Order: sequence, then C-alpha cells, then structure tokens
Amino acid sequence: MKIKLLIALMFIGALSTVAHAQNNDDPAARKLYLDFGGSVGVFIPYDQVKGQKTLTGSNAMTALQLNYHQDYFTKLQFGQTTVNFKSQSSFETVNSLIDAKANSTNLGLAFGYQHSFGRWQPFVLAGAGASFIDVPATSFAKVSNTVNYTTFSGTYLYINAGGGINYKISKSFILYLEGQGSTIPNLPNKSSTHLSGVSAMIGIKAPL
Repeated sequence: MKIKLLIALMFIGALSTVAHAQNNDDPAARKLYLDFGGSVGVFIPYDQVKGQKTLTGSNAMTALQLNYHQDYFTKLQFGQTTVNFKSQSSFETVNSLIDAKANSTNLGLAFGYQHSFGRWQPFVLAGAGASFIDVPATSFAKVSNTVNYTTFSGTYLYINAGGGINYKISKSFILYLEGQGSTIPNLPNKSSTHLSGVSAMIGIKAPL
C-alpha cells in the first residue's frame, strides 16, 4: 500500500513538473511554433450605392498560423463575410425588391512578416484562396407571371492583403488588431453584390 502511495505521489509530482515546465516554456523561443485564434470585426465594401446609406457588414475569421524564427509566418485563414444586399428589379408589370444578406465563405493561405518590439509585434501579410459565395437572385417566369427568388452560388478566387499589430498579454495569450483589404476579382459585376472591401478586426490567439 505504501509503495502504491509512493508511486502515485511520484506520478503526481512528475505531472506537476511537466506542467510547470510547459508554463515556463516560451513558444516564441522555438524555431517553429503555431498560433491558433480568431477575430471578429466590421466589413465595409469598396462599392457603395450612390445616394444611399453606407453599406456595412461583418467579418469573422479563424486562423492557424505557423511561425518561423518569430519573424516569418504562413497563415491558414477560414472566415465568413456578410454584407447587406439590396436589389430592385422590374419585370414587365411586376416590381421586385430584395433586402437581405450576401455571404462569402473564404478559405485561404497568407504569407507574412512580423517583428517584435517588446510586447508589441507589428505585422503585414498577403495571400489568396477560394471564396464560396451565396447571393440572393431573382428570375421572372413570363408564362405564369411569377417572380422566382433563388440563391446564386459560386466559387471564385479570393485575394487579400493587410497588416496589424499583436500585443503579447502573456506567453499564453496574444491580443491583436488587424486590417485587411480583400477582393473577389472574377465575381460578376453587379451593383447589388458588395463582397469586396475592407475589414477592421480584433482578435485573440494562443501559441500552441
């Protein structure tokens, strides 16, 4: 019984030592280390409708970042942009007005550079990926005099670039502010589709 108790105490002691060592380990001191986190913010489209209130939307993003020697990194980004969608169409004697949301789900890879000044760490990045969009659409059936409401979906090239600053709260958590400009260059040019624009986000991440 005493031997089992001793083994149990040694096991607990070993776990405490490992946990203490991990807490004292600074991930940034490694040659390669990962960050995982997420951010939310506001999205403002480049194209605005003249004479109307400024369109705004939201942006939410999750990212897994691989850092090399603290300064260089590559980031896998997965996020969704949502923006107000307004469209007015006339079909012979029928008028159609849509006031809804347009969405783009983006999956991309970005490369960047960052440099530390104490707890502060400015960074820049640029990348590309795929954007899966969903936009409300209408069509008119002349025979039945019916307006059909559907969703236009497609996959397009997504390009983004931006910068920001990290603030190291501790070895375990990093708060950051980030601004990104993004564009979907091959998206059909419709006045009601505003999925290219500028995002301002705040987020938190943790070194793994």
